[in-house]
Amino acid sequence: MTLRDQVWHSVLLHLRRTGCFRISELPFEDEQTHTVRRTLREMEKHGWLARESSRAATWRIGEQAELHLNVSREHIQKSWD
Repeated sequence: MTLRDQVWHSVLLHLRRTGCFRISELPFEDEQTHTVRRTLREMEKHGWLARESSRAATWRIGEQAELHLNVSREHIQKSWD
């Protein structure tokens, strides 16, 4: 599994559990941060993740994740509170 695949996998699992996260909460080393950030921006571009602004440090469930992950409306709303 590539690092990019690992990022996707970890992020989707984290979204199911908590609904939101910061990069520091993901299980990756400092030297992998560039690839992690690039992958997160790509996930955001495709609607899997969302942020309040492009400078926000907290990533949340995006429109695609809402459609494809089995999470409740309450879980989604809680991630934005």
